[in-house]
Amino acid sequence: MKKDELLEQRAELMIEAREDIANAKADEAQAKMDEIKKIDEKIEKMNVAEANLKALDDKPAKIENLAKENKKIGDEIELEKVDNTIKKANYVDAFAKTMLGKKLTPAENEVFVKENAAFSHSTENTGTLIPDTVVDGIFKIAEEQYPLFADMKGYNVRGTLTINKHDGIVSGDAQWVDESVQADDEENKFGQLVLKGFELNKVASLSWKMKSMSEADFISFLTQELADRVGVALGVAAHQGNGVKSPKGVEVELKAEENTPQVVEYTDSIAYKDVTAALGKIHSSYAAKSAIYVNNSTLWNQLANIVDGQGRPIFIADPTGNTIGQLFGHEVKVDAGTKDGEVLIGDAADTAVKNVNQEMSLAQEDHVKGRTTDYGAYTIVDFGLLTTKGFALLTKKV
Repeated sequence: MKKDELLEQRAELMIEAREDIANAKADEAQAKMDEIKKIDEKIEKMNVAEANLKALDDKPAKIENLAKENKKIGDEIELEKVDNTIKKANYVDAFAKTMLGKKLTPAENEVFVKENAAFSHSTENTGTLIPDTVVDGIFKIAEEQYPLFADMKGYNVRGTLTINKHDGIVSGDAQWVDESVQADDEENKFGQLVLKGFELNKVASLSWKMKSMSEADFISFLTQELADRVGVALGVAAHQGNGVKSPKGVEVELKAEENTPQVVEYTDSIAYKDVTAALGKIHSSYAAKSAIYVNNSTLWNQLANIVDGQGRPIFIADPTGNTIGQLFGHEVKVDAGTKDGEVLIGDAADTAVKNVNQEMSLAQEDHVKGRTTDYGAYTIVDFGLLTTKGFALLTKKV
């Protein structure tokens, strides 16, 4: 029998029981009250079943129950990791609802307050912590568009990151000596790469009409919008950052060296000998893993048209489509952060370092007249070179 039918039957029994009592039929009234109690028990069981079903329908609960059922000795599934996954999933929903001005459930409000309390305690930022999954998506899109930034070795060290680096041996390197002659003591030169961080703030706007979108659509919108804006800032700075209001870019650092030993200049257009000269500037230990970074215009208007002595192009397009192609065996990567007419060659993974000094957060501001809301992403990022010997730059002579 359905729940509504039970409720209807209960109502009828209540009426009949009252009539029996009014007519002094105590036994008949008691019998009907006993039936009402049985119906109440059935309804209570149905309510419990409905509550359990609703709980099972909740995705984090499904993950948690599945993990507990499959937990065995030697399994890679760890309940602690599952709990973190649940917490992140809940926080994503709570974050999206908060940004859209929607009401949170008590559970969502609890996880929202807890996450941001820990974030505010560890930083001076007053914004709302952006979920890890969203930040990962933002950086993934940015890295796809700007491969130099993607190739840098990444850290997530809060505050200042200091890395000791070996700048060379002043004296006492390995040497041949005569018998009984003492070799010179080794004198090493060390330096430090200090990444203090630069503030990055980018804004995406959303009309109030669009704020009626679902939480999932909002997360997708925010990820794409901020990735486009943050990606441009990070990708361009990786090449051209001035080191004053943004991290110092690789090209800027190479050009700033005394006598610019890692820079090769050409006159009218890039020639075969210019490319080989640039490759020759890279230290042998970094040569094999070096990639070539160039924007789309310079690639197809210059590099793709360079030929060797027999008239054969030195740029070989990749027919599989997995990469753009190769130049002298080095992968060519289209990077919009590179200036027109410039070609950067180098091993970013071993010589360039980036650090996210503070987690990304989001602040919002409403504009009544325009009926829009601005979402401003804020983070602190820095990057730099452990050595310039792993890079070379081709640039047009001014």
